[in-house]
Amino acid sequence: MKHSSIKVYMRWIVGAALALAVVFLEQGSAQAYPQWQFSSGSVRCNQCHFSPAGGGLLRGYGRDAIGEELSMKEGNGGFLHGAVDLPAWLSLGGDIRGAFLAHNAQDPNGTKLAVFPMQFDLQVRAALPYGLSIQATGGIRGRIRNDSNEIPTQNYQPITASWLVSREHFLMWQPAAVGPYVRVGRFFAPYGLRMAEHILYIRRDLGFNQLMESYGISGGAVYDDWELHLTAFAPDVLRHIGSDEAGLATLFERRVLSQQGSIGLQFKYGNGPGIDRTMAGIVTKLNLPSLKTQLMAEANLVHQELPTVGGSNQFVGAAGFTVFPTRGLILTLLGERNHQDIQVKGTAWNAGTFLLGWFPYPHFEVAAMGRLQFPSGQDTTQTLLLQVHYFL
Repeated sequence: MKHSSIKVYMRWIVGAALALAVVFLEQGSAQAYPQWQFSSGSVRCNQCHFSPAGGGLLRGYGRDAIGEELSMKEGNGGFLHGAVDLPAWLSLGGDIRGAFLAHNAQDPNGTKLAVFPMQFDLQVRAALPYGLSIQATGGIRGRIRNDSNEIPTQNYQPITASWLVSREHFLMWQPAAVGPYVRVGRFFAPYGLRMAEHILYIRRDLGFNQLMESYGISGGAVYDDWELHLTAFAPDVLRHIGSDEAGLATLFERRVLSQQGSIGLQFKYGNGPGIDRTMAGIVTKLNLPSLKTQLMAEANLVHQELPTVGGSNQFVGAAGFTVFPTRGLILTLLGERNHQDIQVKGTAWNAGTFLLGWFPYPHFEVAAMGRLQFPSGQDTTQTLLLQVHYFL
């Protein structure tokens, strides 16, 4: 079969898949894979991603890495497997994800099971003159299953009024991947390990849960040896989707040990309805290439002020390691802790989380998460999540 004919068939196949996805899938969240920083040979997250702190749409470098190095079998990591040649100023992408969930919270009715479409995102970036660019991620949102919670916690209007969402869109000035930048729009303030799994304590309980992005202006600089991000953020006052906090955040990261590791200092202050929250923390990574292992950890102290009950101090952290046994396979084990008030006994939640990522061929991923949560004085909660992920 001629190469041109293969491209035609690929366009038809992908077009049909997109049409079905638009009908059946809902918007989700896809962050970066911080496990690949250092272990893949890149020292900056924005070597693979357009966003200064990583995550979201891939650059050509990231697509080449997926096609040639990070997948079990080599292939074309380009948009639509290289079937479409995009102009240099335009980048496109997308994520399609389905999932199976088994969740046992010691409910008398037994373990809850669900098979559901988890994500449909489309991504676009257009380069403009003078180092400017505009980038957006949009998706279809719906409920996984029938739920009496018609108005979810991250949205102050019914789901039926917000089925189409854009969790990230921004205008950015960044003349080069290395150097200064400024961006304005909707996005997460750079902070923490930025793991893909939004239910981890370091995301869920620090204001980085699903659809909790806020509007803001961010500036800083990214270099091979260090990076700095400063962000001022505020709630979405039009559709009221996302965080309800306004405040400031900063992250400074320094590469160490011949660029095989990093250590970062971070700070965030947020003022929301009825609560002031100040957090400071440290985040670190260390790559051990001889052992095919990478260590990672994040620790945060959080001070909360509530008008009716006064102040309290919280600890939220995670630590663990990732093993790369063979090309295209990553195994991560994390220990987590959320001590909601470190001055009060019996207010801590601990968790152990196992993550598997298998990349058999470029654009395809099979992911699994097993999680045990140990609330103080309560029964263990067990969660198993299996995902099939395809990106354009």
